[in-house]
Amino acid sequence: MKFRSFFYSPWLFGFVVALVGGYIGWLLTESLQLQFGDEEQGVGGFFRFLLSYVLLVVLVLSLSWLNFRGPFRWWLLSDKKWTYWTWLVLLTWLTFEGLQFRQGYEQEFVDENVLVTLVFVGVVIGFGYVADAFRVRREQLVLQQQKTEAELRALKSQINPHFLFNALNTIYNEADAAQNDKVSELVQQLAGIMRFTLQETQKDFTSVEREIEFLEKYLALQQARLPKRKELRIDVVIEYDGQPARIAPLLLIPFVENAFQYGVSLQQDSFIELKLTIEGGQLSFWVRNSISPQAAQKQGHGTGIKNVQQRLELIYPNRYQLSVATSEGIFDVLLGIKLKM
Repeated sequence: MKFRSFFYSPWLFGFVVALVGGYIGWLLTESLQLQFGDEEQGVGGFFRFLLSYVLLVVLVLSLSWLNFRGPFRWWLLSDKKWTYWTWLVLLTWLTFEGLQFRQGYEQEFVDENVLVTLVFVGVVIGFGYVADAFRVRREQLVLQQQKTEAELRALKSQINPHFLFNALNTIYNEADAAQNDKVSELVQQLAGIMRFTLQETQKDFTSVEREIEFLEKYLALQQARLPKRKELRIDVVIEYDGQPARIAPLLLIPFVENAFQYGVSLQQDSFIELKLTIEGGQLSFWVRNSISPQAAQKQGHGTGIKNVQQRLELIYPNRYQLSVATSEGIFDVLLGIKLKM
């Protein structure tokens, strides 16, 4: 993991810059050795010449940046575009006059000064547009992030109440039927579920341990409300290697809710099979359930699964695989995610 993280960090950029810089420096040293040998005066003159050009580039970029932060944003991005272009004409004239003054106003340098002036003004104009494009891009990324967060909050708000009402209804039916020892246990499980829902869903990610604990409590509540019948089969397997990993909260529950909603029938044989495996940061989640003929038309079109598909695309782009299929009265969901470690 440490080796892979190197390629996704600034260290790679620094390594490449050092490699290229070292290579060019070595070539430059060899070239100077061939041209000047041990003549310190010649080598010193060359480096002074090189330093002057570096300072010139720094000066041009600094002036371009000042133009971008000042006149470019004051005038060009407002209704006073003519003011900005007037400023550029004035800057062109001042630059040309400065070059002319430096050359003693000699006629033979006029064409050279015109070319240098045009290059300088071109750099100033181009720098402004490029810098502004980066600024707009940054603002778009911030807006996209804000939109994504708003969408995730909206999706979570659609999932949470639906699940809580189902759980409350289960406990109400159990308590209404008769007083028994199951009620206190169910209430305790519901309290843990509500605590998780209210606390963890305010975060972008929660630990895999908390999500598994939440899933187990939900399954216990659902199984408690169902009658013990041999025609109804529920198989659950959860395997976790214990390595720290994070997952978006309430990401798996809609698939489980869907299985209990459409996979349980008291009139015919029905089943739910669930397997969750997390190993090395790779999550594999498989849910398979029967479908009653009455539910076949609605299966797979609920809000919950659509919400999960949107969340997966927003949170795990290019890091997940989701397969949802219906065949011969059986509904299959297979989900794979590369989790955040």
